Amino acid sequence: MPDTTPWKQEIARRLAGLRLAPEREAEIVEELAAHLDDEYRKTLASGATENEAREMALDSLNGAFPLAEELRRVEHRVSREPVVLGAEGKSLLGDFWRDLRYALRTFQRAPGFTALAVLSLALGIGGNAAIFTIVSAVLIQPLPYWDPSRLVRADNSGYYPPGGVVALQQRSRTMDLAGYNAGVELNLTGQGDPWRLRGASVSANFFEVLGAGVALGRAFQAGDDQAGRDNVVVLSHALWQDRFHGDPSIIGRVITLGGVNRQIVGIAARGFGFPESATAFWIPLHLDPRDPDAYWARGFIPVIGRLRNGVTLAEAQRETRALSHEMLRLFPYSMGENWAAQMTVTPLKQFLTSDLRPRLLLLQGAVGLVLLIACANVAALLLARAVSRQKEIALRVALGAARGRIVRQLLTESMVLALAGGALGIGLAAGGFSLLQSVLPPVASGWSAVQPDWKSLDFVCALSLITGVAFGLVPALSASRYNLAGAIKTGGQRSSGGRTRLRSALIVGEVALAVVLTASAGLLIRSLWRLAQVDPGFATGHIITLRVSPNESLCRERAACLALYSELLRRTREIPGVEDAAAANTIPLSAGIPNSAVKVEGLPYVPAERTAPLFWAGAVTPGYFRVMRIPILQGRAFTDADSDGAARVIIVDAATARRYWPGQDPIGKHVQLVWEERGRTVIGVSADVRQFDVAGRTPGHISGSMYMPYAQTVDTERQLPAAMTLIVRAPGEPAPVAGRIRELVRDLNSNVPVSEVRTMGSLVDDSTRQPRSMMWLFAAFAAVALVLAAVGAYGVVSYSTTQRTFEIGMRVTLGASRRAIFSLVLGQSLRLVAAGLVLGMAASLALTRMLAAFLYGTGATDPLTFTAVCVVLLGVGLVAGFVPARRAASVDPLTALRVE
Repeated sequence: MPDTTPWKQEIARRLAGLRLAPEREAEIVEELAAHLDDEYRKTLASGATENEAREMALDSLNGAFPLAEELRRVEHRVSREPVVLGAEGKSLLGDFWRDLRYALRTFQRAPGFTALAVLSLALGIGGNAAIFTIVSAVLIQPLPYWDPSRLVRADNSGYYPPGGVVALQQRSRTMDLAGYNAGVELNLTGQGDPWRLRGASVSANFFEVLGAGVALGRAFQAGDDQAGRDNVVVLSHALWQDRFHGDPSIIGRVITLGGVNRQIVGIAARGFGFPESATAFWIPLHLDPRDPDAYWARGFIPVIGRLRNGVTLAEAQRETRALSHEMLRLFPYSMGENWAAQMTVTPLKQFLTSDLRPRLLLLQGAVGLVLLIACANVAALLLARAVSRQKEIALRVALGAARGRIVRQLLTESMVLALAGGALGIGLAAGGFSLLQSVLPPVASGWSAVQPDWKSLDFVCALSLITGVAFGLVPALSASRYNLAGAIKTGGQRSSGGRTRLRSALIVGEVALAVVLTASAGLLIRSLWRLAQVDPGFATGHIITLRVSPNESLCRERAACLALYSELLRRTREIPGVEDAAAANTIPLSAGIPNSAVKVEGLPYVPAERTAPLFWAGAVTPGYFRVMRIPILQGRAFTDADSDGAARVIIVDAATARRYWPGQDPIGKHVQLVWEERGRTVIGVSADVRQFDVAGRTPGHISGSMYMPYAQTVDTERQLPAAMTLIVRAPGEPAPVAGRIRELVRDLNSNVPVSEVRTMGSLVDDSTRQPRSMMWLFAAFAAVALVLAAVGAYGVVSYSTTQRTFEIGMRVTLGASRRAIFSLVLGQSLRLVAAGLVLGMAASLALTRMLAAFLYGTGATDPLTFTAVCVVLLGVGLVAGFVPARRAASVDPLTALRVE
């Protein structure tokens, strides 16, 4: 029996790409081996030498059509069924399952390629899923109230006094309206340790207008906001659970809130948190027309509304603007005709998301670029991998597979990769979700507690399928275009120039997108660095702050409130390790904005035009500037002599002095609170302080800053501020000092809670939390983009180098040095990156302008940042090309010449 082993080995090698079942492959090998042996013997009998006979037999194997016929015949005999793939006798479902099993086997045999592709896609899909979850909850999903499309906010820049809200409610024919006052802070006492709670005072119809129900009891009803009937309260679901252990019998119980006995009438629904997510209670507005000062001059509040059936937004705006002009006659003093000029009615959701929308859309765009980069990367890898599969695809065509069938098989493989990437992406999205939420401030409706849900899963599935088509279609169409005869031949491993150019174009685009992300990250990093160098105007080290909050009723007797803080400060200074202490109604960067309308000496005040500026009004005890290390530039600081009965004095900051008395000495000037008969004398000018944020931004309605001695202060309610922040300079550990101060407060008044224990350093860190989070997110996106770009460039250069092995061998044979070969291959990598760099820079110069609102001290086209990006990307090109270049430089020319 003749030895056909050499023929079998050669045939098995050429059939390896088909991934046939072992028994079927054995049958085909046996049949073709016999065919080759017959051809060999016939040629040998005709007088040819053994070498000639062998070559002629192999030539018959290399012929495409004879081989195709032989494969069809053998395949038909073995399978006993038609072999033309995609024939009408086969169902699409059966083809799909076969394609799926084949794809899984293919990926098992290429674990490195599979892992890289899946991880690339997981990063892109996972990031998009996480961002989309937040975008969907905040920007797409309706507010969680009944018929939310009819909810609006009536905004008149300065809002409305309580009497104005009542007037609008009584006169409006287009809307049902309700007012609310956010940020009401009251003490819950008589339930163990006193608690400082943050809540809201609202119109009696607040829950009805908003379309929010209660979980237990009832909401407010008509008349609950009238004087004498307003001692009721609705608790948040979280407070009910935490403080009252979810006791269902609590309805009707009386609790002491802010020193006032209030009856619990309802428990809000779980998750309800309007106007702020942290709202712990709702009490009715106190509406008393008999007190015109409180009814018309204090407590200006925003208004929400619900459009009535058939009413449009434009109709509501026209009516409300007209009503605002009518309301001017109701004020007991002149408001000026321009008070109602800025009246607008906007959808409530639009108003609530106005600050979040730009940030979220920017993040969604950035993570979308990451996904595009991942798709380009995987598409380039598939195109490069297709080179090694030419023979496999050619043999499938030889078996009769139509081009559409080949494309479907390759698309199935792409879908498997995409779905695997999506599955892994869900895990990555869940793991990084808290980081994404850190860029959002706490807002209403519980958005900060959003978690991935089935909608996110639907999004991932849809995105995975779209992604699979996006990165798989072009490689599939390209791979299905093969010359059958050329592909089956041994030397047919080269890919076409068009395919190489397509891979290169994908990598250039990938690098360009990476440049955009890297430039954006660089600008944010530079901005944050500049922000970190800012002097906030006060000391941050070794300072502890604690919020001390007696009931407002305590400070109705000014002497009692002054005595409490005077004794507390005296005892605090005696605590071992405490160097100094002071108190203030608010501290820098704490989000508190106490303010007062004032008349400024030298500035005309026309009551009819309401031109009184609004000053930030700090109330501080003597020693505040010393403890906070805020320099007094002119004049003096407050002393104990600036008491309640002494002449009224203030200190202004340098910016206020420059604005209102340019070129003049501000000492001795006067500032008068609009409701007071006499002005207060400026006795000092302090250095400017970043009161509102580290970037130095000031709310638009604030036009100056002043400090008043605590003993001489009056707040918007015309009384001494009750809640104060204790500021303690103590170099040691803050916890023991804070604990000792809590004991002191408890000894002085057991109903006074101590809360918000922080350090000034942590306040500064918190003020930069959002820009820092944005920076880290963009830095992460840019890092992923750079890695993917490097991998993509490496893949293209590496495959290209492999295909040029014969050319490299010829160059070496003709005298090219190894350095020249190294430079040749490395230059290819650098050219790809340079082309992408040029495109990316042009795009970045246009797109990074959208970051301008998030930058501090850095332009959107900062030259230093863009120079650094160029250096980084060129480094990526060097890294991507180094290994292929070194491998090419070490090619043995003799081995290279045998490739053909």
